[in-house]
Amino acid sequence: MTHSRRCTSLLVLLSLCCTSTGLSQDRSEGLIQRLEQYLDDHQIPGLMVSVVHADTVVYAGGVGYADLETCERVTAQHLFRQGSISKSFTALGLYALLKDTPYGLDSPLSEIDPTLPFTNAWEDTDPVRVVHLLEHTSGFEDFHLHAMYNTSDSTMPPTAHMVADHRQSLTSRWLPGTRKAYSNPNYVVAGHVIEHLAGAPFHHAVSAYVLAPLGMETAGFYFKEPTDRPFATGYQRRDGALHAIPFATINGSPAGDFSANANDMAAFLQRMLRKDHPLFDEADYDRIETPQTSLAAAQGLSYGYGLGLYAIWKQGYLFHGHGGQIDGFAARYVYSREADLGIALAMNRNGDANAVLDEILDHLIPSPMQASGARATFPIPDAIQAAFAGFYEFKSPKSNLLAFSDRMLAGLTLDFAGDAVVTRTLLGKAKDTLHYAGEGQFYLNNEGVPSVALIESVTGPPVLWINDQYTERASRARRLAIFFGLLGSFLLLFSFGVYSVGWLLVNRVRAAQTNPVNHLVLLGFGVCLVLMFVGFGFTMSAPATSKELTLSAGVMYGSSYALIVLSLLSVQRWFNLPARLGFRAFYVLTSMGTLAITVYLWQIGFIGLKLWSY
Repeated sequence: MTHSRRCTSLLVLLSLCCTSTGLSQDRSEGLIQRLEQYLDDHQIPGLMVSVVHADTVVYAGGVGYADLETCERVTAQHLFRQGSISKSFTALGLYALLKDTPYGLDSPLSEIDPTLPFTNAWEDTDPVRVVHLLEHTSGFEDFHLHAMYNTSDSTMPPTAHMVADHRQSLTSRWLPGTRKAYSNPNYVVAGHVIEHLAGAPFHHAVSAYVLAPLGMETAGFYFKEPTDRPFATGYQRRDGALHAIPFATINGSPAGDFSANANDMAAFLQRMLRKDHPLFDEADYDRIETPQTSLAAAQGLSYGYGLGLYAIWKQGYLFHGHGGQIDGFAARYVYSREADLGIALAMNRNGDANAVLDEILDHLIPSPMQASGARATFPIPDAIQAAFAGFYEFKSPKSNLLAFSDRMLAGLTLDFAGDAVVTRTLLGKAKDTLHYAGEGQFYLNNEGVPSVALIESVTGPPVLWINDQYTERASRARRLAIFFGLLGSFLLLFSFGVYSVGWLLVNRVRAAQTNPVNHLVLLGFGVCLVLMFVGFGFTMSAPATSKELTLSAGVMYGSSYALIVLSLLSVQRWFNLPARLGFRAFYVLTSMGTLAITVYLWQIGFIGLKLWSY
């Protein structure tokens, strides 16, 4: 760690705990030392940690460094960016605000603000409702690249401006209230609904309805880094060292601009454990934690994404919570009333916050409950096997741009084996085991609540809903043919490229007067294919500048059209090949492979893709 060599090894002083939050001796002894070692092993500068019971703050403080340059240690007062955890507070704020209005969760967006720029082909019969935003069932797409960051405003703009920037995402891709697809613009629109109904800036309304009543004194939606309170510096690990990242303002504050410290999150977790927000009653908490707008929810599945929070099965207990990632930070919070435990953490480095959470849970609950012995399971009816056996493809992508990743190796086969179902990957590898809970619902592995549902569709193929993901039954043979066809095409192209480079070098050394056009056409296709993917990768790795016509975005755009020209030119060359049968067969097969690759890239939207305006 480059900067931390100037600092002492990662130690935590008990004085960092806020008053009455010292470590208890029951399940928490040694936790901080364990986290110190974890941070040191994984090159994580610092960690904000809150551990609570309903009536006790076990620990609220920090481990490691908020700033490596100054060796400033993390305290309970240091604000950490929370990323998508913002959605929990936006959802709570909107849910509370609706109580003071004539509207509710089921109100159509068009009734609240007819000027909202969204498109829904089913609006007359199935309008997009407020609740669809909060449960991610609107069908809207995730951030488009050009709208991810705000580099022009010095103060938070009206949410109406943010919504306008995200209008390319605001099209229902399927019937609202059926599938879940995580979409940040859902919460940008939800933030606008708050601002529209409250008649006040979004972040002020959330503070009034949620943060202040919960005693979260310094938490808030920070559009820019505050200078009047302790704020952790974000870091990125690059080339084996940690590098500070400047505060980057996203163009969607309600979805990701929330910051909080350990004291704030401790107060929040205790309120959630005790169910004592002053504006909510018992039924409100049940509603917040239980999804109701999806095909799976309609079938009675209560496990999933509620109003701004997930259900999570950990260490034999049902937890609720959310996670977040934002430039230089990763965060996670969970709470379980059954375990009487709430945990919040945030680290000031991009990385896997779930791994840190598991480290804490492994220490606090070293012997997980075995739920499988207590749950009720039943034999699987023959009718279910007859109706649902087969292969299922994922059909609710977050982003249309990256949906191709779900079209390759992704997909599951249901292998009915006695009283259980084994899910297998496209290539046949066993993945999970499902145990029947009745009513078309299944337990996943050793979980104690059903999280899988098999759903008959009136208008389409059968549906497998697994861990909040929507899949439809499809042809496995077709998917395998596409996969192996593309794999074979890439291998042929690579082999021909190696052969062509060798052929060109040998003929240059021999000064042979041979026509290299046949070789150069396919070799050029391979070079352009590499350039296209390199351009795509570089552009995606720098989303803050993706709205600009950068060199990498331009290279991808130009290379994609070059693929069409070169693949068609390779077909034209079929009639000008030398008589050697082996070469002719090699060339024609490779040329056909380039056509297959080009058609596939066209089909997934990569040909002519203008990343700077996507």
